[in-house]
Amino acid sequence: MKPHTFWTIVGTATAGVTGVLMRQAMKKSFRYGVFEPPVNPDREDIEWRQAILWGAASGMVVGAARIVGWKVASAGLRRTRRSHRGQRLLARIED
Repeated sequence: MKPHTFWTIVGTATAGVTGVLMRQAMKKSFRYGVFEPPVNPDREDIEWRQAILWGAASGMVVGAARIVGWKVASAGLRRTRRSHRGQRLLARIED
């Protein structure tokens, strides 16, 4: 496997996991603080304000979490490349 491909997969997986975790955390915090997050904003009992607020807030938080995930994966790669043990491990994975 090419190194670029491998680390693209690692970065994407990390970003995806952090995005999902942040969305779940946000759902719980919205339930306790503001309102029940709309599962389907098309339902008649969901107000426009709720749907737009949830969409904007969740998009911003999940987007920021994905960026953090990418940065964490990138920092891990740099740290791994600096150590001798990490270089041996990367040589096995990337071949």
